[in-house]
Amino acid sequence: MLIDAHSHILSLAADPEFTAAYGREGSLCIFRSMGLLPSHRMPADDEWEASGYSGRGWPVIGPAESLRDHPGFDKIVVLAVSPQYLDGRLIGTVDTGGALGVPGPPDPERCNDYVAAVVQADPRRFIGFASVNPAFRGPAAAVAELRRAVMDLGLGGLKLYPMYQHWSPADRDLAFPLYQAAGELGLPVMIHQAGSTRIDAALELGRPALLDDVGRCFRDLRVIVAHCGHPWVDEALFLLTKHPNFYGELSYLLASMTRRDLFLLLHRCEPMFVPLEKLFFGTDYPGFLYDPVALAEKVRSVNAEAAPLGLDPIPPRKLDGLLGDNFARFRGLAR
Repeated sequence: MLIDAHSHILSLAADPEFTAAYGREGSLCIFRSMGLLPSHRMPADDEWEASGYSGRGWPVIGPAESLRDHPGFDKIVVLAVSPQYLDGRLIGTVDTGGALGVPGPPDPERCNDYVAAVVQADPRRFIGFASVNPAFRGPAAAVAELRRAVMDLGLGGLKLYPMYQHWSPADRDLAFPLYQAAGELGLPVMIHQAGSTRIDAALELGRPALLDDVGRCFRDLRVIVAHCGHPWVDEALFLLTKHPNFYGELSYLLASMTRRDLFLLLHRCEPMFVPLEKLFFGTDYPGFLYDPVALAEKVRSVNAEAAPLGLDPIPPRKLDGLLGDNFARFRGLAR
């Protein structure tokens, strides 16, 4: 199977223009590395316009656009973004146009309703992960919303954003009630335990090692380390070595490395005691440079790097696993 285990959808706020601005800030480093914007100061508006990228970064897309941009994919995991305040604005997943039929004005507190509506647009292709923020209205409210998202809305996983929402995934008062509830519900938990180019994100809360306490205390909980902990990749891989129910997802990391570096990363996983079966393909679509087709091809063609490096190729069945079969087995999916 071909599965994108990490994608986003809809708007990040009731104002769709905010999503474009949010994505533009997060992608500033990319544009600078391409030589399109000054690297020593913030670009002026006219420099953004001259670059041709003033509106690029994180477009607002719906189910039809996601399916269009995932040709040949069997499944697409769409992740809710739970509500938080950023610069005085309440943000989170919303359907700004109302096309999905969720009643009422756009409201980030209905993020899970919107993602459930996306799944209903094509239940064969979309898999929805709920999201809650225990720092928003407290852990009890977050647990109640998680149970509603699963029992009433039918969502099949949980996505958490500690570094963006400024809480620690090792916080026993805020975070542990979520892991307890997810375990009782049989949910996998994907955690953004990696870096971010968003200025407001708290890097100190993104270290993968903060999940070690989670693995010790919730040994049956299935945890997916999003972005394989990039830039702390080895730290994340060691968590996969140590904890039997920890897995890694490769979005963002895939787009930020060359095919040769990807081959070398995959080649050294098993000597580090990380089976490639523990890794999932993801794209972080629709972010800039996160083209699902191009990223899947990077994985498929990675063995072209074997001969020049004098190393054995990755077995094709393991690449097939990475591209979707691993996640299908993880979720008990059938073709």
